[in-house]
Amino acid sequence: FIVLFFLSAFLGSFLELAVGYFLDITWGLRYWDYSGYPFHFHGYICLWSALGFGIAGAIWIGILSGMLRRFFFHLSAKTRRNLNTILLLLFVFDCAAALIFPNIGEGITFP
Repeated sequence: FIVLFFLSAFLGSFLELAVGYFLDITWGLRYWDYSGYPFHFHGYICLWSALGFGIAGAIWIGILSGMLRRFFFHLSAKTRRNLNTILLLLFVFDCAAALIFPNIGEGITFP
């Protein structure tokens, strides 16, 4: 779990930094800002979010993924396909909602 924790913390923080920097540089957007948190890096990432990524990754990958995998493959192929379709549609709706109703608040920019 220790290696899994650190890999999850590093990869989650790296992705958050890359996406935050990309949004800021290309469109001048800041969807989150950790400037008020200790141990932050230009407001893109901070220690607390890295710890959150590490804990969530260790729990999700180390514990939950095995149980969910066993459950998923006990379902019929048609049910798995329908479930994947529903999850994909939920993801698309979530992305659309984030574009239509963006986060606003202190430190968040929106053109």
